[in-house]
Amino acid sequence: MSGAAPPPDPGAATRRPATSLLTWATVALVLGIVVALVVIKVTGSATVNTSAAVVTPTPASPAVVKAATTIPAAVYDTVGVTSTDAALTPPELLHGQPALTSGGKPEVVFVGDEFCPYCAAERWALVAALSRFGSFGDTLYAMQSGSDEAFPGTPTFTFDGTRYRSQYVAATLVEHYGDQRNGAGTAYAVLERLTPGVRALLDKYGRRTAGSPGGVVPFVDVANEAVVSGGQFSPSVLQQLSASQIATGLTDPKDPATQAIVASANYLSAVICQADGQLPVQVCASSGVSAAADALGLAP
Repeated sequence: MSGAAPPPDPGAATRRPATSLLTWATVALVLGIVVALVVIKVTGSATVNTSAAVVTPTPASPAVVKAATTIPAAVYDTVGVTSTDAALTPPELLHGQPALTSGGKPEVVFVGDEFCPYCAAERWALVAALSRFGSFGDTLYAMQSGSDEAFPGTPTFTFDGTRYRSQYVAATLVEHYGDQRNGAGTAYAVLERLTPGVRALLDKYGRRTAGSPGGVVPFVDVANEAVVSGGQFSPSVLQQLSASQIATGLTDPKDPATQAIVASANYLSAVICQADGQLPVQVCASSGVSAAADALGLAP
């Protein structure tokens, strides 16, 4: 026996449209996701890491840049290759290697890490030497080596973002690792990846240790005429000094930091002169560069 039919539900008329709207909303959401996935596939930008810290380089003090890039000729000549407080490791000459050039000019390649104290020291010498052949303009930025490394907080420059111009020589200046840790805090994050060409130079000519099988930094290759691997002097001579104090001392040939920087710059200058045909004459014929060339055994 069938029971009586239930009375009409007064809310039925209103519930059906709500269900219909929900269905259409679901369809629209699915379509939106599909469209978004298609756009991501086309543009190749599936994810954006918004958690990574972005560190804006701080321009180096104009006074520091001027002092480092315009060391008086008399200081270069007085120092020569003398360093009373710091043991120097001159560039190692290469023989019978193919010329390293870029744009028809001898090329200087630098590979360093921003956190590395020996790289910090070598940059002072390289900035000084390259400034005798060209200009960095206003693209040098201030940097310190890692605070938890040996010789912590060594003041220096970074070549990240640097532009160098010269009619005599080309320069490829690479900061491989930065001074910021990766997300896990286990290692320094890569700042600039090495090109195959730069990696090949580092692998072929860079000095190796058990802890650094891919080559020791700082690494400087001057046109395949000579290389520096590991730095020319210890950062210890720069400890307890600010960038301003180092820069101020660059007019005093008796200053220990100045002697290490300038003598190293004279060595680099002598090899660059060897590669570019002894130009400019006022640099390559100077007594400081001549002393470095003699010490290296370069042909006159």
